[in-house]
Amino acid sequence: MHAERCAMNLDELVADLPKTELVYLKETERARLESKIIRVVPEKKTHAYIVMDRTVFHPKGGGQPSDRGTLRSPDFSSTLKKAIYHKGRVVHWVKMVSGTVVEGSVTSELDWQYRYGLMRRHTAAHLLDHCLATASSKPVQTTDSWVDEPSYVGYKGQAPSIEILRQAEDIGNQMISHGAEVQIAFLTAEEGRLLLQSAPNFGRLPDVDEIRTVTIQGCGAIPCGGTHLSNIKEIQQLKIDRAEQLPDDAHRVFYSVPT
Repeated sequence: MHAERCAMNLDELVADLPKTELVYLKETERARLESKIIRVVPEKKTHAYIVMDRTVFHPKGGGQPSDRGTLRSPDFSSTLKKAIYHKGRVVHWVKMVSGTVVEGSVTSELDWQYRYGLMRRHTAAHLLDHCLATASSKPVQTTDSWVDEPSYVGYKGQAPSIEILRQAEDIGNQMISHGAEVQIAFLTAEEGRLLLQSAPNFGRLPDVDEIRTVTIQGCGAIPCGGTHLSNIKEIQQLKIDRAEQLPDDAHRVFYSVPT
């Protein structure tokens, strides 16, 4: 996570702006995007806040950290330090490398190596839900997650035994070796409430008009706004490192994938 902190009044910054088109929700493997800057607020001489009409950068949220990358035009060059989602808009906090930011056309480019690592760990987290439920023969309920390193998924209840963890790991690696497509769909809120009641994060669903689901073939659909692989084969291997019991009848399962 970044050490920098931004203190801009985001309500003022996004006031009267149209909602940002979230390209990363539908095109998770897109690494480069042409957009239009619609608002710029400089911060001293070293940083700036940028809002674009659409973005390829996933902001921090849902257990996934902010993407990294660059924003460039003939007028300036900058490094993305943090993407922030606020009231339907994505604010990009950048560090200036050269030039001056002006409204108009801009090219965004992901740090693809970093994003791809997040995608592999995020898809592995969804697979972990399925494997733990299968190994323990009971549904799991998630509490939180983090898909940067070290990666974990939080669950309600007592931590599983080492035997259950090893069984879950074996199930996951068998599935990875065979491969399975990862599909994205969009449901109305009513459809989602009816079809997703067995999802591990159903109890944490926000009140929204549209629900995006991510489904690993052969597993249940999971509501999720994160970026994912197109096939679980790309995970390569799932390693369950340990389970850690927490207060309030909850635990975390730490896992990793090859670097």
